[in-house]
Amino acid sequence: MGIRIAMIILQKTIAERAGVSYATVSRAFTNSAKVKPQTMQKIRNAMQELGITDGDDMLLGKGFVSKAVLVIVSDISNYFYSKVVKGICEGLDPLGYTVVLCHCGLDANRELAAMRRAMENGYSGIIMITVTATEEIIQLLQSSSIPIVLVNRYISALDLDTVRIDNYRGGYMAAQYLWERGHRHIAMLTGVKGSGTASDRCRGFSEGLQNYGLSFSGLDMVYGDNTRESGRKFADWLLAQEKPCTAVFVGNDYMAAGMVRRLRDAGRRVPEDYSILCFDDSDLVDEEGLDLTTISCDPVAMGLSAADVFLQRQDNLLGRRFRIVYSPSLKERSSVRNIAEK
Repeated sequence: MGIRIAMIILQKTIAERAGVSYATVSRAFTNSAKVKPQTMQKIRNAMQELGITDGDDMLLGKGFVSKAVLVIVSDISNYFYSKVVKGICEGLDPLGYTVVLCHCGLDANRELAAMRRAMENGYSGIIMITVTATEEIIQLLQSSSIPIVLVNRYISALDLDTVRIDNYRGGYMAAQYLWERGHRHIAMLTGVKGSGTASDRCRGFSEGLQNYGLSFSGLDMVYGDNTRESGRKFADWLLAQEKPCTAVFVGNDYMAAGMVRRLRDAGRRVPEDYSILCFDDSDLVDEEGLDLTTISCDPVAMGLSAADVFLQRQDNLLGRRFRIVYSPSLKERSSVRNIAEK
């Protein structure tokens, strides 16, 4: 029988004898500060009656914590996410931690269920590369007694450890780069509506254009879901516009790849007909001769940072929160045409 399964059975047995909930016993085994002293005494009494001692492996509030870390991600096939996971594993594997991956799509209920299971089963912590800010998830994050680290995500209402890209800066850089190359009619295909990442990139892009005296209408922006299909649909929208734009800023390279394929099928060329600048820098930028100009940062390094933040938080649950922000960089290739007057 595995350690985790044995611990679940043990904790449920103790809970029944003590007359408390399983969740209460689970909290006692991970962080006794979250459990009232009188309840702790009930649990200790129950353990004594069952012949269980709080020895080296199961000292209440200090000893047994499963060396498992839950990593929640919406799409493991996504290059950026998979590289972040790689960094997390590189940071935790040498220390004996097991990374448990939850592929949840964009399903908040699956996120919530996975988080609850991790907390109930004595996981050491949770690293979230995807987080949907529903009321239930926010409440669970607020009440968590184990370390929670968000990667390239944040929830403004919560004080949590975060490791992220400066997405505002990335959006601003995109506006500056396209403006300097003469583009004045620019559209944007961004990520999931409501995402802090997409919101920050949009805000940076919009304010960047405004700084150069160019207004950016919401009519020029379309929300996608970070998939190739989003890019294909956006290309159809683009081709239907009466006044075609000269450049597009795309939220990730998967959407950019889908968009380019559809434009080519329609007889359009990149960058002669449409210039494209996108976020992320995966193998896709070299596929099918895309050669996309990109804005990105190192996702493996971000994963390593997330692992390090988790480890430091374990040692100091009440310490000051970490806010690690990576500055993006621009990698110039051949997908943006310079149409500025010379």
